Amino acid sequence: MTEGAESTTIEPAGEHVPSRKECQILSAARTQFLEQGFADTSMDAIARTAGVSKATLYAYFPSKEALFRNLIETECNEKCVNVPSPALDTGIKPALRELCGHFVVRFLTKESAAFFQAVSSERWRFPELCHLYFNSGKKNVLDFVAAYLGEAKARGLLVFDDAHMAAEQLLNLTVSDLPMRVALGLELRSEAEYERVMESGLAVFLKAYGTGA
Repeated sequence: MTEGAESTTIEPAGEHVPSRKECQILSAARTQFLEQGFADTSMDAIARTAGVSKATLYAYFPSKEALFRNLIETECNEKCVNVPSPALDTGIKPALRELCGHFVVRFLTKESAAFFQAVSSERWRFPELCHLYFNSGKKNVLDFVAAYLGEAKARGLLVFDDAHMAAEQLLNLTVSDLPMRVALGLELRSEAEYERVMESGLAVFLKAYGTGA
């Protein structure tokens, strides 16, 4: 994170704070889902890994689907935890470079990619879980980026009509095909290649919405 940047953590009002035992269960479930996949993971295995009884496990989560749903919601919320809010004083391009770089690196993280693949592999059996991941994750990220772009607009650094549309275009231009490659388990480009894609995307975005300020 560059000097002057701040980290923002989203903390919804009334957010549920899991107990220690619930955290044990969620950690064990995440490990099992990433290693075995959703279909091959049993509640018995999760209970054993968590060191709890099946009765305790079911007291917290009535089904494997409910447990997986909870992990998806947590993953989506964490997409905007510790996202940098780069200082705009040094210029819009370096600020957006740092902001978008965060999302590129997050997709390149092995664990994040593995969870994304675990969700996408269940798209035929449990499409509602994939919809949850797509809608919740996308909304959290777009809300965050749109608010940041709105601040840049207020400072006269950008001009646009729809902050959420501008945010979606910015991410599409800079993250490019990375999510698709991760979802399909394809070989990823090198970090240097994604850096070049991001720089090109930023140039296009600023040509459309920049003010030159």
